[in-house]
Amino acid sequence: MKIQEMTCVLIPTLNEIETIERVIEGFYQNGFTNILVVDGGSVDGTGEKAEEKGATVILQSGEGKGNAIREAFQMIESEMILMVDGDGTYLAEDGLSMVKPLKGGKDHTIGDRFYDMSPGAMSLLNQVGNRWINMLFFKIYGEDFRDVLSGYHAFKKDSIEDLFLTSEGFGIEIELGIRCVSEDISTEVVPISYRSRTGDSVAKLNPIRDGIVIVKTLYKLAQTSNPLFYFGSIGIIGLIIGGILGGYAMFEWAYQSRIHQVIIVIGAFFLLLGSQIVMLGMFSETVLELHREKRNSIRKG
Repeated sequence: MKIQEMTCVLIPTLNEIETIERVIEGFYQNGFTNILVVDGGSVDGTGEKAEEKGATVILQSGEGKGNAIREAFQMIESEMILMVDGDGTYLAEDGLSMVKPLKGGKDHTIGDRFYDMSPGAMSLLNQVGNRWINMLFFKIYGEDFRDVLSGYHAFKKDSIEDLFLTSEGFGIEIELGIRCVSEDISTEVVPISYRSRTGDSVAKLNPIRDGIVIVKTLYKLAQTSNPLFYFGSIGIIGLIIGGILGGYAMFEWAYQSRIHQVIIVIGAFFLLLGSQIVMLGMFSETVLELHREKRNSIRKG
């Protein structure tokens, strides 16, 4: 059986009538025959057009891209899943390159849009934001996926069953990357092409609003994926506040002969609290590492 026949192409959509026909036809032409469109309640006929082209179409029960993906993961039975946006910015010709590493032992692939990006395909603001989030992801989680916000992914079905996804909207891409790191899911970055939207197709992502959501997701999930960073950053803030208050009290006592008892008490409180939170982060990190080692030994066994 060809690898394309073992793969379900998952396309979450919302008002993509301008592009969905071309997207589906592109995958058919590249040997992919199982196409699932999860529609978020399009009012422009996207779902109907997808059905006309032979795709299986379901209407998601919740709102947002994250909900669409979670619902689809639960119902797909194919051995592999190729997830792609329906806006025509990703090429079906890259689909085979995305799924091939799965046959070679990888559990997950991410398409790197920056490898071959058409001029104007991404605004300067989005490019800067993407680069910054990728850098932040690397600093927190220690993995360089180069384009962690890419909408082009491929998974082995059994690997995504280990993922506990909670994001509802565009935070789903960053959560996928985080969960793959925390669950030790082997991931390969695949060079892909990224093209500009055509016709009247409109981008759904708001770089400011959704950017804030993505950063919040990035930090929030560090609580269970990198507790040392999560609790450590909070603890360091407490230590800094305590240090500033303590330094001010010392300065006043040394040069003005004033004793600020209230400031000293508050400063000491923040120093103690900050140090305790840092220690909590260190303890949580140790527990997490022990859990990962036990989980990996079970998988190998």
